[in-house]
Amino acid sequence: MSRFFINVFVPGPFFGPLIYASDALISAGVRVKVPLGSREIVGICAGEANQPETLETIKSIISVIDDEPIVSPQHLSLVDFASDYYLAPPGDLLLSSLPTTLRKGKPIPKPTTETGHNKPPAYSLTSDQQHAIEAVDQTANQFQCFLLQGVTGSGKTQVFSELIHRMIKRGQQVLLLVPEIGLVGQMVSRIRNQLDGELCVSHSGIANGARTKAFVASARGVADVLIGTRSALFTPMPNLGLILVDEEHDGAYKNQEGCRYSARDLAIVRAKQTNIPIVLSSATPSLETWQQAELGKYQRLCLLDRPGQQPQPTIRLIDVRYDKPKDGLSEAAQRAVRYAIDHGQQALVFLNRRGYSPILMCTDCGWIPGCKYCDAKPTLHRQPDSLWCHHCDHRQRPVSICPECAGHNLLAVGHGTERLEETLAKSFPEVPIIRVDRDTTARRRAFDQLIQPVIDGQPCILVGTQMLAKGHDFQKLSTVVITDADQGLSGADFRSVEHFAQLLTQVAGRAGRHGATGQVLIQTHRPDSEWFDKILRQDYDHLAKAMLLERQQFNWPPESHIALVTARASSPTPVFEALEEIADQIHALDSPIRVLGPAPAPMERRNRQYHGQLLILGKRSLIQWVLKETGPWAYKKRGKVMFQLDVDPWDLW
Repeated sequence: MSRFFINVFVPGPFFGPLIYASDALISAGVRVKVPLGSREIVGICAGEANQPETLETIKSIISVIDDEPIVSPQHLSLVDFASDYYLAPPGDLLLSSLPTTLRKGKPIPKPTTETGHNKPPAYSLTSDQQHAIEAVDQTANQFQCFLLQGVTGSGKTQVFSELIHRMIKRGQQVLLLVPEIGLVGQMVSRIRNQLDGELCVSHSGIANGARTKAFVASARGVADVLIGTRSALFTPMPNLGLILVDEEHDGAYKNQEGCRYSARDLAIVRAKQTNIPIVLSSATPSLETWQQAELGKYQRLCLLDRPGQQPQPTIRLIDVRYDKPKDGLSEAAQRAVRYAIDHGQQALVFLNRRGYSPILMCTDCGWIPGCKYCDAKPTLHRQPDSLWCHHCDHRQRPVSICPECAGHNLLAVGHGTERLEETLAKSFPEVPIIRVDRDTTARRRAFDQLIQPVIDGQPCILVGTQMLAKGHDFQKLSTVVITDADQGLSGADFRSVEHFAQLLTQVAGRAGRHGATGQVLIQTHRPDSEWFDKILRQDYDHLAKAMLLERQQFNWPPESHIALVTARASSPTPVFEALEEIADQIHALDSPIRVLGPAPAPMERRNRQYHGQLLILGKRSLIQWVLKETGPWAYKKRGKVMFQLDVDPWDLW
């Protein structure tokens, strides 16, 4: 009997496939059950292997699960690139890209899709929209990266709909990525109405069975359109003709667990490997994307106006040093919200801080409770009543007596979304107050249920965090109040100003998209900040040039590239000894790479562990070379120390 040797990707810290024996050849992309140590696990075949020199240790494949591949060669190629670039174990990345049921070896279900309504669009395209559509359409079946940059409310989704329609007519599939689950429902309803084809959805908020059926429908070419969050990027699509990335600047595209890949960046790689166009869409592009467009490497497509000549909202600053907020809102903000409600409109009060209050303090001695597991102050919550650390998730009961001075004068200092909700409910009892944050949307489909009254156009007040800042199109929303704008300017991260400007611009862009003229009020203690001055111009290109100039002065991305090495252990000494050893290895290579650190992480003690960092700066090719020469050590445990590597980190936390 012939004996074959098969490469199999398995989960674990293996930087390549493992070799197993088989009585027959097995196609690449087929799931198999294999032994690993004392366990039986599911792996993915990666083709035939050369006969190993030592045969005694080679184990045999236990069983073949699939009759045909569920993972395409394109899928394997993308995983191979990601594994190499991010120095991640390919098996971990490949298996994690499958729905849970397939990852566990369950049978492949029948595909399920949703049929589009095929309704004619209720709008006429502007000349800018038409130009953008034709530009992308002309590059069908060839790689080209586009930046679709338009002011908020300029109709980028309409461009998406028309491009999807044209791709389906050609018999090609479309992958549409959105940054967060909360945006999927609205995007699906917009696309579905005009879709003449089959659609499916993929994200972690739907049931495993439904997600698996969407995967199968896409992989077998049954689905014409797949809409999903970052993990949908890896879904096989044999007839893929176009990739669309909505809100490309959003940090949610960066995976923060396991392999820290950027779905946006890998989407560009997938488009290039497949030789198809890709459209990155945003009103506030990331500086990396904006610079590529400035250099001519990406083709910029501009949507300069809102359809119907709807004007941009008016933005004004409220100096809270003089118009002092009462329960979080200035008099000017109160009047603006009242005006909106009295005229049958909706208002949004934005605060990027969940909970009731960020600080509980004894007014007699100044004592403030800390988290017992982190270098952080827990947030006071009322629903449920607790002191809740948002970094390690530890909760404890709020104290009623100060443990330092035995005083009873404990004061909730500052506002979170819970407290703002309470304030607004007292001031505006006649309308619903809808709070949207991580706490109120934790349940499956909770987000869609919460915002349904907003979509229906009922007068109401939205209170929420950055979940409300992106992509939503609320037709009756005329007024936006940003209550604590200064917190975005005080961040220590080099991207703080960029994230702050994007967030403010995106939040402001929710106002006045249909009908009533929008107004935006920004409460600040720093109205003279140069960044506010630039934001008020509502000219993102001008703002981006200023931010890029600042980055160039200090050689921060996108002028250079960075990688962040994080180490953690139960005590600080082994952390810094391990990082120092890695730094010495890099210095010994005598390359022009800059190494900053080792240094404590911005929050050194988090979730009972001490964290240290090493920052590597330089050209992308040099960083890759250095990491490979000194690794692969990431994802491995060295004594008591665990490492995490983040190539092109979203932030330095």
